[in-house]
Amino acid sequence: MKNKSSEKRVAFHNKITFIRLLLLGVLMHSCIDPVPPEFDYEDGLVIIDAIASTVPGTTYATVKKTVLEFGIYKTEFMEGCKVSLKNSVTNEEISLIEGKESYLVSADFRVDEGTEWELKVTTPAGKTYKSITEVVPKVVSIDAISDAYNKEMSFDESIGKFIPGHEIRIDFQEPVEETNFYYFQYRAYEKEIYCAVCNNGVLRFGECVSQIDNPLAKEYYTYLCDQTCWKISFNQEITLFDDAFTNGKNISNLLVGKIPLYTKQDVLVEILQLNITEEAHKYYKTIKDIVDNNSGFNAPLPSALIGNFYNPEDSEDPVLGRFTAAAGSSKSIFVKRGDIPQMTVGAFRVPQPELLGDPLPNPITYETPCLEGRNQTKIKPLTWEE
Repeated sequence: MKNKSSEKRVAFHNKITFIRLLLLGVLMHSCIDPVPPEFDYEDGLVIIDAIASTVPGTTYATVKKTVLEFGIYKTEFMEGCKVSLKNSVTNEEISLIEGKESYLVSADFRVDEGTEWELKVTTPAGKTYKSITEVVPKVVSIDAISDAYNKEMSFDESIGKFIPGHEIRIDFQEPVEETNFYYFQYRAYEKEIYCAVCNNGVLRFGECVSQIDNPLAKEYYTYLCDQTCWKISFNQEITLFDDAFTNGKNISNLLVGKIPLYTKQDVLVEILQLNITEEAHKYYKTIKDIVDNNSGFNAPLPSALIGNFYNPEDSEDPVLGRFTAAAGSSKSIFVKRGDIPQMTVGAFRVPQPELLGDPLPNPITYETPCLEGRNQTKIKPLTWEE
């Protein structure tokens, strides 16, 4: 195993410039604009981001590849991959099913404390990538959760001012028996206004069909959901914590999530506290430091970004990303936002449905299904308040 690890590191360091693309692929939770290239680049690099958790409904994998379009770095979801979780001790395999922009397990799947898991991805081109085995740590439970509105919650560099939102904080008892490393995520549920929006196009049979050459078409069209539907959004910042100075202490009022005021709809926020390995913590902290310090894509990047995937058949193949096994604890809070006086962040899209008689291809479409997946659900959250 040491020889394989050494070979992988040599291969990655030979192609260290490619690691800069990692920031585009795995930072699902941060807002980073695409940037023009300033170094040698090659299309088709694979970036894998995956977490297996003890909390049902939170295990997922994303597989993306790098592309260069009109001089801009981008990543796009890789369809048609075979993705599976494998218990490294029992050899039990769990297949992940392809969804919209991610690969998912069944909603009730969870891993157990102390079990050992690895992830395997086979691309449509036949390339296979495997992760190094990860051991699931012990669960640390959240005791309490609270929210507070802050009209100057975060500074948004893109608009040059502070934006309003809700800060989510938690309390928990830090165990004294072992060193713990935490990674916080959230899922925010709010009622979906539109189940689809097509820019420069119309919705036909579930797909946006371009109308760019139709001078009479509107800039965009909105489509209602065919039933009550909830939009699911995720954190845009990496939030970490470790017990280096707090081992065994009671942690109170720890800021773990920021919910920008994008709309004034009520929102249900579920905080996920993930106890992760020290190696995973180093990986996410490296990404966080690069983003928070605005180091950019041309600053020297540390080896911690290499991740834990490799191609067993080609040690020179620089796959990027990380598989993390985590012990999770979750707690939810319902945040009411209807009476907030401040303006919302960003531009709201006014309803713009297709109208009978519009010069558009048939059939005229007004609504579309609520698609069950990582970012949308028709299942009412258990603690949702009407």
